[in-house]
Amino acid sequence: MATTIKADNEIERMAAMAREAGMPRDQVERFTQAGYIPLPQMMAFHAAARLADRSGGPVEIGLGGSRGPGKSYASMAQVGLDDCQRVAGLKVLFLRKVMKSAAESMDDLTRQVFRYVPHSFTAQGVEFGNGSRILIGGYKDERDIDKYLGIEYDAIVQEESTQLTEDKDEKLRGSLRSTKPGWRPRRYHTTNADGVGLAWFKKKFVTPAREGRETLTRFFDVTFRNNPFLNVEYTDWLEGLKGPLGKAWRDADWDAFAGMAFPMWNYERHVVKPFDIPESWVKWRGVDEGFAAPFCCIWLTRNPDTKRLYAYREAYAAERTLIQQAQMIKDMTPPMEKIAITYADPAMWQRKNAQGRVFSSADEYASQGVTLTQADNNRISRKRKFDSILSDGLDGEPMLQVFENCTNLIEQVSTLPRDPNNPEDVDTNAEDHAYDAACYGLTNVPAQSRPEPKRQQVDLLAGGWR
Repeated sequence: MATTIKADNEIERMAAMAREAGMPRDQVERFTQAGYIPLPQMMAFHAAARLADRSGGPVEIGLGGSRGPGKSYASMAQVGLDDCQRVAGLKVLFLRKVMKSAAESMDDLTRQVFRYVPHSFTAQGVEFGNGSRILIGGYKDERDIDKYLGIEYDAIVQEESTQLTEDKDEKLRGSLRSTKPGWRPRRYHTTNADGVGLAWFKKKFVTPAREGRETLTRFFDVTFRNNPFLNVEYTDWLEGLKGPLGKAWRDADWDAFAGMAFPMWNYERHVVKPFDIPESWVKWRGVDEGFAAPFCCIWLTRNPDTKRLYAYREAYAAERTLIQQAQMIKDMTPPMEKIAITYADPAMWQRKNAQGRVFSSADEYASQGVTLTQADNNRISRKRKFDSILSDGLDGEPMLQVFENCTNLIEQVSTLPRDPNNPEDVDTNAEDHAYDAACYGLTNVPAQSRPEPKRQQVDLLAGGWR
């Protein structure tokens, strides 16, 4: 009797938490009847899956974070115990990266999740009595993804999404379509905070969630520390991981990954909300030109008391002529804002002959009233300087902070990998235009940007107002 009362109390407690998370009654009942009690941290994910039924609701739902929180279990329960049971004839692709056959690697999971639900195993996956089915798919490398393209799926569970490039992710999205009445196709993504696709996943899911501007996506960060079913040996292994890998797999740090160029970068510490900059603070800019690749201008300033640097504005656009780039910079600079100097890539002084004119990119900028000064273009020294200003000052806060409106600079610094052939530099094959512009702006900033004797302050930005 006591055992029965305890079980009933647990179900009532779970139901109350589920209601608070937004899970509808029939979803809770279906899970309970199947013997699945969602972990509290998974309830918001299940609620979002039901929001996908509504017009304007999310169609891409991300479940990410550390290793071991039960992401695979929750996503399989959602499609198998809820979606496939309430909509007849659904065809779901459950896709994951595997070292052995996908069916073999998923066998234990499906047997656990569906142990109280009538189902049958097929050569392709799992089938239910109403004709709904889950097809188990796997890939060893990205070439294997092509076999799923062009096939219609009502829903896709995309495990380890950051192991795919953005190109493959987009192509898989093209296979997501449905003719089922009342059903909106959707994808459930699960992943850890690492992999070749980290940049696009952050941009699509993590950043909108951080900034409170989610529309067709939802993202839920989950941790192994809230999973009571893990064995002690596994949690001890996670707790003992060192370096960027530990930050990614244990701490779910989306700003850290193995091989990242700037492991000191931390979104919570380096990104700040914009504030009114005192008129007395010196302001300047760094520019990286481009056309097919984006051009970028970063506006910088410095607190004269703490010597802390702030990147407070950015211009970022592709397919702009040199004239249009300079005009964009002027338009984004308030008329009364004094800019001490604008540093740029020395390559902008190379002269070219076009349509009978001999000119440089710097000449074109100057014709629009944006006078440039040649920046330091030594890649190794500027990488070291950037590392230096990411470190803490004497007050314990980072010596560089970035306004949250500088979205491209934030994204690039947090995702740039090291050059595989030269760990002292960033990988130039990655998108680095905002980073380059910021580095040009650091030309006359000391590598150790900390309080200095007053005599040294006057030479920080020579050249007068422009």
